[in-house]
Amino acid sequence: MSALMGKPQCLRIDPRWGLLLLWALMSLPVCAEDLTDLSLEELLDVEVTSVGKKSQALADAAAAVFVIDAEDIRRSGATAIPELLRMVPGLQVGRLDANKWAISARGFNGRFANKLLVLIDGRTLYTPSFSGVYWEQQDLLLADIERIEVIRGPGATLWGANAVNGVVNIITRSAESTQGGLLSVAAGGEERGAAAVRYGAEIAPETFARFYAQYRERDALVTINGEAGRDGWDSGQGGFRIDARLAGGDLFTLQGDLYRNNLRQQLRIPSPEVLPERYMLVDDRLQASGANLLARWERALSVSSQVSLQLYYDHVERDEYYVAQRHDILDIDFQHRVMLGARHDLVWGVGYRHVADDFSTTRLVSLVPDADARALWNGFLQDEITLLPGRLNLTLGSKFEHNDYTGVELQPNARLLWRASPRSSLWASVSHAVRTPSRAERSAKVWARVVDSGLPPPAPASLVAATVGNDDVVSESLTAYELGWRLMPMSRLSLDLALFYNDYDELRTSGDAPVVVGADRDALYLDLPFANQGRGHSYGAELAGELQLRDWWRLAFAYGFLEIDLEVPESSRDRSNDSLARADPRQQLSLRSLMSPRQDLDLDLWLRYVDGNYPAFDIGQFSSLRIPAYWELDVRLAWRPRPGLEFALVGQNLLSPSHQEGYPEAFAALPLEVQRGVYASVRVDF
Repeated sequence: MSALMGKPQCLRIDPRWGLLLLWALMSLPVCAEDLTDLSLEELLDVEVTSVGKKSQALADAAAAVFVIDAEDIRRSGATAIPELLRMVPGLQVGRLDANKWAISARGFNGRFANKLLVLIDGRTLYTPSFSGVYWEQQDLLLADIERIEVIRGPGATLWGANAVNGVVNIITRSAESTQGGLLSVAAGGEERGAAAVRYGAEIAPETFARFYAQYRERDALVTINGEAGRDGWDSGQGGFRIDARLAGGDLFTLQGDLYRNNLRQQLRIPSPEVLPERYMLVDDRLQASGANLLARWERALSVSSQVSLQLYYDHVERDEYYVAQRHDILDIDFQHRVMLGARHDLVWGVGYRHVADDFSTTRLVSLVPDADARALWNGFLQDEITLLPGRLNLTLGSKFEHNDYTGVELQPNARLLWRASPRSSLWASVSHAVRTPSRAERSAKVWARVVDSGLPPPAPASLVAATVGNDDVVSESLTAYELGWRLMPMSRLSLDLALFYNDYDELRTSGDAPVVVGADRDALYLDLPFANQGRGHSYGAELAGELQLRDWWRLAFAYGFLEIDLEVPESSRDRSNDSLARADPRQQLSLRSLMSPRQDLDLDLWLRYVDGNYPAFDIGQFSSLRIPAYWELDVRLAWRPRPGLEFALVGQNLLSPSHQEGYPEAFAALPLEVQRGVYASVRVDF
């Protein structure tokens, strides 16, 4: 352990370590009589729905899928959804401050990562302003999550534009399965306090409901200079879900959430008047609030045909120093699944989305027009064809979308799955996906950089650069090639390996033709328009597995390797995609040890390694900053003196007092470091 505590920034893992780890685990001596008798069916026949928009066994999914189930969630010690996603190989997860996260799949990570589609019960969390996710506004009650299905690689054929590098589908438990009450409280150093309450009941025959509310407060992090980060926050959220079985066997779900977040952040605002730094620091109090409502109806037309209709409305407001924004989204989806003969399992659907937004205009950010409305129409068709019953399946499909920015987008894919034996399956796929331009890329102007002009007096001393939208920006595109292998070499070990090669084109950059738009005695003002001048490729490998050492002891491990090589013209002033991709760690390792030596006692350890990265994009005085590699350890000890009562003590990030996980983005002031923390919790089910 002393080696781990020394200088983690100097430590590197060779990719071959993944194979060495696998060999070591397979060589461990285990007494057969102490093992759970595991079968491939028990491990790989877990039902997933995100790959084909239908329920299917994980072993039959021709995609790189990782499932975080309710037991993983309970024993993780995590307090938020982003922390859970650290389990997934191929996902890059970084905490930027106490209330903000950067999460992406297979690269291009950052605060405004835009190639990962995230859904809750089929409701997209897509933010139209930048095509990404404000993770701090997604504060579900973790006890209500049934599972999280994560697809690494394109999911655009079924889910549409922006499902480029992956899809995260968070599936909550039905109201029927959450009857009775739940009360939980927690307190600690970093997690200052949290409380949640939930109650479920049968409100009518075959109609179940649950209601919940929760609140939590978190302490601020520290800057890389050891100062207070001024980024503490508190949040409150509540909601309900109703599930009913109607006459004729129809299923109906109605659910909604209401939330409000109060977030602090320290901003570094460009200002040519503030000399010599040309930046001023602002302590900002950000407020975010929202509400959503979802209704879903499902009917079985026959034993081989089912239809569903889903509608949801999402309202979001967000007000911070440099911009205020409001979004209203209405989404309608219809889907039909039908078996055609013995060989064709067909899923098709159509959808419509309407987005209305309204932005404030400040001296830092403006959008023209400041209010806008857009529509997106889509349809998809996917057919799973049985070539050899029980052995070989071919899946063909495509998504067809029309948006107001780039017109019609076609996103096809082909997938082949071979069940080589009852204990192994192999799959391969070729997919095409796009990320459509966001509102900001088309119509925003963001003043974000002040540098010395280098010009002699009486010329202005500063150059103030603004990134501006461009009506000529087109969709970024990806063609992905994947291979996968799931196997169970022995009754106590399951493995899942995925290899991929991604070919990118039309990646977003800042243009190479700056435009002078104004001048005064202090500064010369330039516009840098967005363009599509980036291209390149990435490749990598992802390995996940589980090993049952004893009836009471399970190991879960994950390893990911990523290499990205992009070409961005030197004339591009920002070089955003090249730098952003190089901010990703090349290697990541996760090893979880889940032990229950007694029926009433859990001891869980979670060891993580995140490799260092290349220098990131230009952020003024921190342009050469580098995120060092780090090891971290979380420990959870839980005691259940009687059914329905649990006491837990959790230590997070125990190997070092603090470590950095990401870069400040937008107008954030200083890089912040995640701190060591301990919290205690009590949960009562009644």
